[in-house]
Amino acid sequence: MSTADARIRRFSTITWLAGSAVAVVLAFILVPFVGVNPRTGDLVLTDPNRYEYEPWDDPDAQEARLEGDELSGTAASGFVELPPGDDVWVVGPLTSGTDDYLNVYQQVDATVGLDDERPDYIGLVSESRKIAVVSAATGGRLWFAPRLTDWTASVSRETPTPIEGGSATGDGPALLSYDGDALSARFAFEGDGFFTVDAAFPGEVIDLVKGVDDVDTRASWPAQGRVILRVDTDEGAGRWTITLDEPASDTP
Repeated sequence: MSTADARIRRFSTITWLAGSAVAVVLAFILVPFVGVNPRTGDLVLTDPNRYEYEPWDDPDAQEARLEGDELSGTAASGFVELPPGDDVWVVGPLTSGTDDYLNVYQQVDATVGLDDERPDYIGLVSESRKIAVVSAATGGRLWFAPRLTDWTASVSRETPTPIEGGSATGDGPALLSYDGDALSARFAFEGDGFFTVDAAFPGEVIDLVKGVDDVDTRASWPAQGRVILRVDTDEGAGRWTITLDEPASDTP
């Protein structure tokens, strides 16, 4: 190889390396995230977790489709309008896109700016988990965090059964309401399998009881007016009883 050829080769190598460096820098500026969707194998150029905790800030958020008892959304951030009223929405379980879970946030009042009142995280929906959503008098919105795939979930609007006489009993799932002075109750379950109870208010869902097989425990909830209690257990697994505690007296 002649001296001239060596210089040309050296110059070409330096030029190629410099061009590659510039290309990498431009790629990081123009396409800051590059990955592979493990579900589909497709190349992903935007970070799917960028709006995980603030889906309402996603400019590409899309409205989910509500058709009968089915709610469907895309992999992008999503939302659905909540009508005002006394009915309770029960969202879940997921019927498609079940390899992943769906994080749900509730915006209690859609007329208030998101900078003044941020939506609250109320839980997740999965192939085996659902949540009860209590709509406020102002309606509001449900927001869904982005995922790696599109999804579909069962949804129903239900009227809870009021707890009367200080106690309720049943066998299988139930949706109950209580609007009184008691802020705690005894939860008992005699049977086999899981037994869970959630307390739901507008913009908030609290895990009260999580147990397996025989359960006997007390739990309390905050003073926020009417509380919705969602009991979840398998049909025929056993019988449960909820006994409200007497409210504290003002007199010693």
